[in-house]
Amino acid sequence: MNPALLCDRWSTGYALGRHSRYTRRMTPTMNSRERVRRAIHFRSPDRMPHYLPDDEENDILWLWPDREPDRQPWTVESDGLERRVDAWGTTWTRPAGAGNHGEKTGLAIPDLRRHEECAFPDCNHPRHLEQARAAIEANRASANPKYSLGVMPFSSLNEGTHNLLGLDRMFIAYYEEPDHLKALVGRLAHAQRQSIRMLHETGCDGVMGYDDWGLQDRMMVGLDLIDEFFRPHYEENWRLAHELGMDVWLHSCGYILPLLPRFHEWGLDVVQQDQQENMGLEQLDAAVGGRLAFWCPVDIQQTMIHGSLDDIRAYVRRMVETIGNHDGGLISMAYSTPDVIEHTPEKLEAMCAAFREYGRYSEVSR
Repeated sequence: MNPALLCDRWSTGYALGRHSRYTRRMTPTMNSRERVRRAIHFRSPDRMPHYLPDDEENDILWLWPDREPDRQPWTVESDGLERRVDAWGTTWTRPAGAGNHGEKTGLAIPDLRRHEECAFPDCNHPRHLEQARAAIEANRASANPKYSLGVMPFSSLNEGTHNLLGLDRMFIAYYEEPDHLKALVGRLAHAQRQSIRMLHETGCDGVMGYDDWGLQDRMMVGLDLIDEFFRPHYEENWRLAHELGMDVWLHSCGYILPLLPRFHEWGLDVVQQDQQENMGLEQLDAAVGGRLAFWCPVDIQQTMIHGSLDDIRAYVRRMVETIGNHDGGLISMAYSTPDVIEHTPEKLEAMCAAFREYGRYSEVSR
């Protein structure tokens, strides 16, 4: 079984022990599923919902359906580099033994005018959801059912497009081949609607996508381009999820402050961000606080790297007092591979303990 399917999204070396001086048991007044729903929709959960790598109970069943296999596994070639061809036909290259995703060195769609010749992999095949379906059934039968969050097999529109074309060629296509680019984005959006319907049939409470739109200090492209090329698809797909009774979650990192009000208007319920300090908690709260919920760790590039343990605790409290101070609006999490970005076990422990402590809203000054 895919270990990620059962919420084990962290490196095993970072599993944390119980620290009762930080976490005190509460008698739950609602189950985890209801707690998450209330936090998302600002309806006064009994506490902050959690998804943390300690041994306390969490509230989310995060489901990653199986994926189509790569066309070619990583292979060391004569130049000393490793290469693979993924399920989409994109070639990735990395130094031998690097262990990362690598860089795109061969494009699945070298000619945008002929994009229809690129057959998408069968990511929406029901076989990919068999384990997710079993996990949801077991969750429903448990004493404390969790909120089932399914990652869409076709999870990206923006990122999916530039993974096929290359980022530079996508930027050029906005201006030189707009009709062909719109057609390609439309193909991905259509496949994503199929993903949404399948996750609904599987029993998910929410669906999640991935689309980074920001650089460190500015948007990747202008809002006018996002409006023209992507807004209609976001609106249609997110409306479909709502009509089927599911919430919509989206990972989107970088500086996206100007885009967040639009996301809310188009139907997004939860934004998942691993970094916030390049925008500012107070600025995020002013932009969409009380309208858009956040699923976040402590900023992974700043405080979790450069801050002390006290800084981490103080930052968690600020998160609760800003974006989490709307009768909900904040769900805790930890970055899924903390060792890769040099988050020490001590800092991870401090973050988890602070979320557990300050997530008892009544005990944090309003």
